[in-house]
Amino acid sequence: APSGGKGGDLATTVTQSISQRERVVEEGGGRCYRVTYPPGIALRGGPTCDPRERTGDELAYGEVFEVKKVVRQAGREYLELLDGRGWAFDWNYIDDERVELVELAAQLYTAAFPSGVSGIVWQSDTTMQCCQVKSFSGGADVAALTEAGLSIGDTLVMLDQDPLIGMPFAKVLERLWATAGRAPGTGEFYKVITESPYGIGIRATPDVDGPRTGQDLIRGEIFEVDEVVTVEGGPTFLHLKNRPGWVFDLSPVSPETPTVVKLSEIEPGCTLTLWRGSTEDLGKTIGLDLGRSGSSSKTCNLTVIEDGQPNQRLKIPWGSNLRKALVDNGFQLYQDMQQVFNCNAQQLCGTCVIDVVEGEGNLPDQPLNEAKCMAGNPQSYRLCCATDVFGDVSVRIRPPKVKYGGGSS
Repeated sequence: APSGGKGGDLATTVTQSISQRERVVEEGGGRCYRVTYPPGIALRGGPTCDPRERTGDELAYGEVFEVKKVVRQAGREYLELLDGRGWAFDWNYIDDERVELVELAAQLYTAAFPSGVSGIVWQSDTTMQCCQVKSFSGGADVAALTEAGLSIGDTLVMLDQDPLIGMPFAKVLERLWATAGRAPGTGEFYKVITESPYGIGIRATPDVDGPRTGQDLIRGEIFEVDEVVTVEGGPTFLHLKNRPGWVFDLSPVSPETPTVVKLSEIEPGCTLTLWRGSTEDLGKTIGLDLGRSGSSSKTCNLTVIEDGQPNQRLKIPWGSNLRKALVDNGFQLYQDMQQVFNCNAQQLCGTCVIDVVEGEGNLPDQPLNEAKCMAGNPQSYRLCCATDVFGDVSVRIRPPKVKYGGGSS
């Protein structure tokens, strides 16, 4: 890590003269930097490059870090790390030569949508882990969107205070539509707004003390209800339409701590946090491997049933996107002309239909939009592009008598 090298005396002299130079301080503004100096950078306890101020911690070569504050002084930029580990700096003298230590990797920024998100066409990759700006729709005020800072290719990170990275693409779209009060269907829809980061536990009966099903609705999730039970002096119970169980609304007994809100009653508007940079650097910054579907540390079994062929059993990483796992292993998912004319996992065509024969409990619940476009098919029929795998599962590819209802995005 740079400590001044043969130019250490010069670095110390510059450091000692800092107090006599003009200092400019600004907020980090979501900027992220990448370490470009192979030995890495030894962090300091303050805005200095004095080797005597080392903290003992280092930034490794290639590491991406977000900046809380930038101090410009004496021809250098001192970068305070957002995670509190210390300070880095942008260049130093190494063997009497100026060497750049970091480069700007990306930027996190926010954009406010007072009337809810609209005018943006979103896309994802085949892992369905990232939601990105694909284009601006025909009727959009493109000038207003670009003035707000949005650019094609930027990755959506958060909606208000809720992280969206790693969330299934269809679930992200439901949340985006809800910011403008739009429901993914004609039924009665609610949104989880509890302050608890763990969401609401689903009960087997309409009773706060009833047995839990083992599943939860996380904060921000949109869900459809087919029965409402009111209790005098108690919470309101809502029966979930697309999965077994009940959740409760505490508003009648505790208006200051609501747990859910009807979608039609939501005040429009939100703030999006986006990332301008590579998804690889984003993954390094937040500690996720966004370049690959699933985790290599844990595996599960995928059994593939195909008419006229022996069953095949694959080991795939836990959390793999089902379509990607099947395509990567050479399976043909599409029938007839759909083999050529499909959306390549953008959830636009609704033709990558599989039949879940066993292991349905190891798959996420069907997103509302997928359920809508798959109406008329058996409940075991799923769009594999919208489905991740979290346990052993058996699927039949190209099942018979599919009724296509369009994509889920």
